[in-house]
Amino acid sequence: MLLFGRSRSRRGLASALIGEIAAVIDGMEGFEEVRKLEDMEIGADEHLDELSAFTLPKFAVYESNADRLDLFDAAIQRQIAYFFTRAGSLAGHLHAHALTKNASTELCKQHAIDAQREINGLSELGDDLLRDLRRLVSKKQPKTISRA
Repeated sequence: MLLFGRSRSRRGLASALIGEIAAVIDGMEGFEEVRKLEDMEIGADEHLDELSAFTLPKFAVYESNADRLDLFDAAIQRQIAYFFTRAGSLAGHLHAHALTKNASTELCKQHAIDAQREINGLSELGDDLLRDLRRLVSKKQPKTISRA
């Protein structure tokens, strides 16, 4: 009976984390200034100062359930902690990039590229984590759980 409750708790927490991770990824990908960085040829470095407006939602599910991560195996626990730690520092990193607006054009361009790489890396990490968590929620049809 105890095993059944633990499995249900794990599925419930995995499902909630899927929603929160999807919201973080959508927040990153939906931020207009981030999309401007993707096309460096039209002078995305000119939009670096706009990155200071970037914010992510509060990680309510993760923060309130950090003590329950032991429901998952060690590898997934590490992935979850790493994802939310990187996501939490992303806004600070983007704000720091925004402060370089008055640097040389080449340096601004490099900061824009660095910001885009950081965002892309976090999106990939989130997608990998979503894939792993989906397997815990629905073993039979994990592909039926979308990002949102």
